[in-house]
Amino acid sequence: MKKFLAGAAKVNITPPVGAPLSGYTVRKDVSQGIHDDLYAKALVLDNGEKVLAIVTTDLLGFYDNFVDKVRNLIKKQTGIDKNNILISATHTHSAPDTLYGLYSQGRSSDSWMDVLAQKIAGCVYMAWRNRKEARIGTGKGSVQIGVNRRNPDGKPIDPEVGVLRVDDIEGNLMAVVINYTCHAVVLGPDNLLISADYPGYTMRMIEKLKGENVVAMFTNGAEGDINTGHSADISGIGGCIPGRTFERAEKLGNILGGEVLKVLEQIKVSPKVHLDVKKKIVELPLKTLPSLEEAEKELKKKASTLNKLKKASREEITRAKIEKFYAEITLSMVREIEDLGLRKTMKAEIQAMRLNDTILIAFPGELFVEIGLEIKKDSDFKNTFIVGLANGEIGYIPTHQAFVEGGYESISTKFTGEAENIIKDTVLKLIKEIRRVS
Repeated sequence: MKKFLAGAAKVNITPPVGAPLSGYTVRKDVSQGIHDDLYAKALVLDNGEKVLAIVTTDLLGFYDNFVDKVRNLIKKQTGIDKNNILISATHTHSAPDTLYGLYSQGRSSDSWMDVLAQKIAGCVYMAWRNRKEARIGTGKGSVQIGVNRRNPDGKPIDPEVGVLRVDDIEGNLMAVVINYTCHAVVLGPDNLLISADYPGYTMRMIEKLKGENVVAMFTNGAEGDINTGHSADISGIGGCIPGRTFERAEKLGNILGGEVLKVLEQIKVSPKVHLDVKKKIVELPLKTLPSLEEAEKELKKKASTLNKLKKASREEITRAKIEKFYAEITLSMVREIEDLGLRKTMKAEIQAMRLNDTILIAFPGELFVEIGLEIKKDSDFKNTFIVGLANGEIGYIPTHQAFVEGGYESISTKFTGEAENIIKDTVLKLIKEIRRVS
């Protein structure tokens, strides 16, 4: 029997102070300091038949052309099949702008992005070089640190905490992969310090308590409508929301970390590892958008209306700011679609990665939690973990109901309500296909 090998590594990817930050268009300045470092982390799994690489980064997200660039570098350095590489972001909103100026008025640095690609690929190379005989196991727990930001009762959520454990043959912990569903947005647009937000605290807690050689990794789930308890609209217009502090980020990170530790100690590991990867490129229908001229005209109209409300009530002014915010989002989408030369659809890669009785579903965007929960319910794997912000970033995928209700996510998505069913059907087909291979 071929031996199962695994290797893990991490590389510091903190940008220089002064780098523009992502996640909030209303930020008033570039980064002013570093609160905590950002990392790329890699886990390479090799059962003698297939070699897989799982990569996590303390970033908001990245487009598919950047993923292609990194995959090509990894393939060149290690020989790992590009289809077998999963590259995800934790979705911290206090990281540098890696979406080519989307959040920084075009101020992102191409040269820094080139360095970032090299660092991520180098991290995988280190993990690949560090491979040694290992064992693997998976477990899951439950905890709540997030709420459904669209509903007054804060539900539904996905409280599941997925934990993948990798030990060396002597029983020493090597790596921990965490999966949890919640936007990394404890820190708001007023924060100008680089930070990994609450996932950073979770990972540092695990690494501190389990040993300096342990690599703790965080993957986000179907977190499209899940955050740490505030309005996306108010946040989007720069409204002050109390409690968005590093102290709260640490508290939530430690709550999650405590559950991870509990699950970790109960996982049984095995040297027998079945690995497989399947993927499918889907065409998602784009919603009808105004022309560039119409979008610019509408934004000017909303801005003019806001400027005239000098003696209006606070509620009227807030509403006008939100409507201007929505007009800005629409204009940004129109420009993006035109730049990409798209007309009716956008491609998206859905990747299914099997590790024994666990399957990772990697999606390049932000599925609503309801979609993630349905996929988990219909999957016949013991453990099904959604990995969002993986292999690209195409934005929100709301449910049909969200389009009826309206709001930030249905305004800011590029897609029609049909995208939900296309994604669910494709994922379930991939699960059945990968299950058939024993």
